[in-house]
Amino acid sequence: MTSSPPPQRRGSATRPTAPWSLRKQDWAYQQLRERILTGVLAPGEQISQEALAQELGISRGPLRDALSRLAAESLVVDRPHQKSIVAEVSVADARDIYNGRAALESVLAAAAAQADTAERGSLAADFGLLLERQRIAVSLGDAVQVRLLDREFHDTVYELAAMPATLAALDQLRAKSDRYLALYLADSQRAQISVDEHTAIVEALLRGDAEQSAALTRTHVLGGLTLLAGSIAGQPASVSDPV
Repeated sequence: MTSSPPPQRRGSATRPTAPWSLRKQDWAYQQLRERILTGVLAPGEQISQEALAQELGISRGPLRDALSRLAAESLVVDRPHQKSIVAEVSVADARDIYNGRAALESVLAAAAAQADTAERGSLAADFGLLLERQRIAVSLGDAVQVRLLDREFHDTVYELAAMPATLAALDQLRAKSDRYLALYLADSQRAQISVDEHTAIVEALLRGDAEQSAALTRTHVLGGLTLLAGSIAGQPASVSDPV
């Protein structure tokens, strides 16, 4: 899996350079998105297009394109005649996104467990390797790699479902939830819990237990919300009832 170049903290002596393989607007989008996910650009912070364009060594045009994409993902708030700001995080927003994710991801997990037995079996080694890579990343405290591998794990599961329209709808929610996921997985204990839950999901999927695969996935998503919401609000939080 190819990841974007790591973001440079402001004030770094080395200015990041766009690779030849990417358009400048795509590279700017990757750079800014990663800065938001990791907190380099903090919630509520004003975004100076002039300063960022100079820092990234690009013109304002590609930067505006990148900011528009980030606004579509609810990571940036585009304010007319004012500077854009990094979107705030909130319990209400997280609850909305995570409950939608739980509904869609449980359906996809059930469908994946019902995929052809041979097709599921052919991925057993891939799942084993993914889980091992996740454990290593957690042990090293590599939060960025933990997050990338988490996405790769879920992508591998849901591709088995062969439900492209449902997956496309989920991808819209996952784009909005990535910042919450980064916040959740930055805690090593939470990241280890996530890997343990992934292991249980794989076991249910490989034995073709659609009901258990769906239930474990729903618990996985909403359990993450419970802990995350408690962190955001500074107090325990509950999730909505299953629908």
